[in-house]
Amino acid sequence: MRPTDLQSKVIAFLRFPLVVLALFMHCNFSILGGEWDSLSFANGFIHVVSQRIAPMVCPIFFFISGYLFFKTGFFTADLYVKKLTRRFLSLFVPFLLWNLLYLVLVIIIGLFGSRVPILGIPIEEMSFINGLKAMWNMALIPGGNALAAPVAVPFWFVRDLMVTVILSPLIYWLVTLFIRISGKKPLVRYLLFTAIVFGIGFIPALPGLNPESWLFFGFGAYFAIKKKEFIVAMLPYAVPMLITLAVLILLEHWMPCEFIYHLEQVVAVIFCISFTTTMVRSGKWYVSDMTLSNASFFLFACQYMFLGPIVMLLGSGVLMPHNNFVAIVIYIVPVILTTILGLILYWLMRTRLPFITYLFMGGRR
Repeated sequence: MRPTDLQSKVIAFLRFPLVVLALFMHCNFSILGGEWDSLSFANGFIHVVSQRIAPMVCPIFFFISGYLFFKTGFFTADLYVKKLTRRFLSLFVPFLLWNLLYLVLVIIIGLFGSRVPILGIPIEEMSFINGLKAMWNMALIPGGNALAAPVAVPFWFVRDLMVTVILSPLIYWLVTLFIRISGKKPLVRYLLFTAIVFGIGFIPALPGLNPESWLFFGFGAYFAIKKKEFIVAMLPYAVPMLITLAVLILLEHWMPCEFIYHLEQVVAVIFCISFTTTMVRSGKWYVSDMTLSNASFFLFACQYMFLGPIVMLLGSGVLMPHNNFVAIVIYIVPVILTTILGLILYWLMRTRLPFITYLFMGGRR
C-alpha cells in the first residue's frame, strides 16, 4: 500500500475512536468527592483515562488539521483565501449553528427554573450581549461559568482552530524558519523542538489564542511543508514512545510540570499515530464502512446534549459506587449511552433532514 493511501486510512480510522475517547474527558467522576474518594483504584483509573490519555485527542486533531491545511507543501495568498473560504463552511458555519442550538436549549430549560444551565447565571440576566459572549467565551459573563469555552463546550476546539487557521501565514513562516534553522541536523531539530515545547508553557492561553493549538498545528504543518508522510516518520517509534509516555505520566504525577505535560502530549501524538499505522497496515484495524468516521463530527458536536444530563444523573447518587468495579461501570456507561444516542440522532437527521445535517456538519458527508 502506498504511504499516501495508508495515511488516509489511518486518519479515517482515528476520527471515531478519538471522539469517543474525548467523551471520557467530560466524564470525570473522580472530582465528585464523597464515596468516590475512598475508591483508590477506580479513582486512579479514571484519572489516567480522563486526565492523561483522553487529553491527547485535541493535540492529535490539531496535528492532523495542520497537516491537511498545508498538505500542498506550498503557501500563497490565493491558496490562503481559498482555504479560508472552505473553512468558513467546515468550521464557522457549524460553530455558529451548534452554539445557537445549545443557547436556545439552555434558555428554554432556564425558563422552567431559576438559572440557565451551562452558563450558570439567573434567567433574568440572560440578554442579547450575554448570549453573544456565551457563543465565544462563557467566562466573559459576570458571575457565570468560569470555563473559557462557548456554550457548546466542545466547540472551544473549533473556535481555537478557526483563529489558528486565520493566523496560518504566521505559522507557515515560523515552520519554514524552523526548517531553515534546524537544517538536516536531527539533534539540532530535536533540541530546538524541545525548547519550543518548553517555551509554550510560559505563553498564557487565551480563548482563541491557544499556544497548544499553534504547537500541534505547526507540528502537522512541518510534515506537510517538508512533503513527508507523517506515518512514515513515526512508524518505527510505537514501542519507544509507549515506554516514554509511561515514564512521563509517572514523572508528571510526582512532579507536576507544564513542560512535562506538554512533552507528554507530543509523545502521545507520536505513539497513537505510529501504533494505529502499525495496526492498519497489518490489516488488524481497518475502516470497512465510513459511517462511523463520517458521524464522528456530529457525535463530537452533540455530546453535551446527552453526556451532561447522564453524568449529572449518575453523579447525583442514583447509582452509588459501592466498589471499584461498580465505579468504573458508572464511569463508562455515560460514554456508551452518549455514543449510541448520538449515532441514532445522526442517522435520523441524515435520513430525514439531509440539508440541515449537511450545514450542521459543515459540509462533511
